[in-house]
Amino acid sequence: GPKQKTVTCEPCIMCAAALGQVGIGHVVFGCRNDKFGGCGSILPLHQEIGDKDLHPYPVTSGVLEQEAVRLLRSFYDRENFHAPDDKRKRKEAIDGATVPC
Repeated sequence: GPKQKTVTCEPCIMCAAALGQVGIGHVVFGCRNDKFGGCGSILPLHQEIGDKDLHPYPVTSGVLEQEAVRLLRSFYDRENFHAPDDKRKRKEAIDGATVPC
């Protein structure tokens, strides 16, 4: 039968369309994606939009929303130690000089 997909953040437009193409049964997510959300924040690709290749599917949003936001913030606050030096995040020191994280 149809499958459920549970994710931290609302699927982006591309992923929301792909979920409609594969006939997902239900999508559950924690926080909205105000920049790229494809399940209502930017585009409602989960609803019937007249595209025969996209099957509509129900969405449940806001599940553990604050926890999802905290998880995403903690992920993006971390430094990627495998990134090349010129791509790593830099923090400003008190005197305004840039120092590695």
